[in-house]
Amino acid sequence: MNKTINISFMTDETLETLRENSDKVSEYIKENKFDSSWISKIYSGKLYDVKKEKINDFELKISLNDKYKEVELENAIILYESLKDLPRCIITDERFWAWINLSKCYKTTTQAMPIKSASTFKNMWLFTQGKRRGIFFGANSRLYFWTELTVDESIENQYLYTKFVFENHERIRQLTWRANSNNKHIVLNVIKAEKKLYDKYANNSEYMEAFNKCEKGVGTRNIYTAISKYLSLYGSVRVLDVISDEDLQNLIYNKLEEILFEVKNGNLNILNY
Repeated sequence: MNKTINISFMTDETLETLRENSDKVSEYIKENKFDSSWISKIYSGKLYDVKKEKINDFELKISLNDKYKEVELENAIILYESLKDLPRCIITDERFWAWINLSKCYKTTTQAMPIKSASTFKNMWLFTQGKRRGIFFGANSRLYFWTELTVDESIENQYLYTKFVFENHERIRQLTWRANSNNKHIVLNVIKAEKKLYDKYANNSEYMEAFNKCEKGVGTRNIYTAISKYLSLYGSVRVLDVISDEDLQNLIYNKLEEILFEVKNGNLNILNY
């Protein structure tokens, strides 16, 4: 039988103290990749509140080669399987993810989101930019929610589309930064359309070069930024929630294919749609 543990929240006082001292916190994290006991040097009060809710205990993996991509998908699935039964009010709370990042999964978080500046800690370890953006910026929270949005329990390989987006974050990142980020009906059907295009053209000798250009893009623009913008514009005049799965997939696929054909014909400006 799996061991169960109580979840915890970082206390409000600890959270605010860390936020206010992000430069110092960043230095401590860089100097202490395996142990977060340094927190007590910044705040001497109570660090965490233990809650009544229980989960099966789990441990995230680290890459022995210091290449987090090697374990990222596996960790995303572990997080989802371990946390999916928690109430929404917990799974969207910054204090819960602060416990995950700075206590429960600290060693993994230091590898997943190494500190490159003070803004790394504020934006990707905490929810400084707000709950919605924090969730999809967070070192571990984004893994959980990307998995939640792409798991498809109607098929045998339920993590097929999860694997697809973790192979290239742009395939989902652009969607989750926009207004429809918490709507699984929309996100999953867009991802299915993207994978359909990938399966048909990515390894097709006639289209391979054009497809690679679509994914690589021009500057910060690529086929996924283009389709995300198109979806937002389309959704501004139509209710996307009521479009059937098939119709939504066809809508997105047809636009993706149109963009690919334009790029093949030399029109890279289409990526700035």
